[in-house]
Amino acid sequence: MSVSAISSLSSLSSSAASATAASSAAQSSALNLNFSTYLKILTTQLQNQDPTNATDPNQFTQELIQMQQVQAQITNNEAIDSLINAIGANNLASGVSYIGNYVRAATEDGDFSLQGSSAEIGYTLAKDVSNATITIKDSDGDTVATLTGGTSMGDNYVSWDGTTEDGEIAEDGAYTFTVTAKDSSGSDVTVSNKSALFKVTAVQSNSDGTLTLEAGALSLLSTDVTGVYSAASLPTAVLGTRVTES
Repeated sequence: MSVSAISSLSSLSSSAASATAASSAAQSSALNLNFSTYLKILTTQLQNQDPTNATDPNQFTQELIQMQQVQAQITNNEAIDSLINAIGANNLASGVSYIGNYVRAATEDGDFSLQGSSAEIGYTLAKDVSNATITIKDSDGDTVATLTGGTSMGDNYVSWDGTTEDGEIAEDGAYTFTVTAKDSSGSDVTVSNKSALFKVTAVQSNSDGTLTLEAGALSLLSTDVTGVYSAASLPTAVLGTRVTES
């Protein structure tokens, strides 16, 4: 799941929750209307039936059964709603443990948050390379920093202290990164599994049982989390060194 789609997914989750709530309310309203209708029919029948030709007992029994079925469905719906609310509250309570910790998530489009002038990003190399270059861009698509990254085959993690190409400190917010790697012959080497680590600052519960984790300028779903860390247990990262023009 691309982190670039996370904010949209969060909005979609909210929309889905609203749609689910609206559907449930409509169903309950319809059931209540049917129950009221059955009750009126039965009352009218009892008030207006001919004592010498009373309502067919079989038909009357069927109507009573239908009324009981509608009432049972209303009761079941109320019980389900209560259960859903309880599950949501429980999920939210468990989600509190995310706050203040770091989560890792895949980021196909390279989206990440600079939080407190600090960020950690990751990628995987198909083999050892001679150099790996990380280009960081802001939300306007402008390059703010170019860094050197790890060159070993496998997973590599790089930290950015927010220093820009001009030696200034970038503002906290949403950024993207790309990685290019070349071997000793100058040929491109495949870079995969781009990821970022986010410090969770808030948690929201969704109607589908997932959690939306707020992380600086971005948010992500709990189902996209592939790792959870404390500040002391973050993956070992090399400090990205700014590439300067010679």
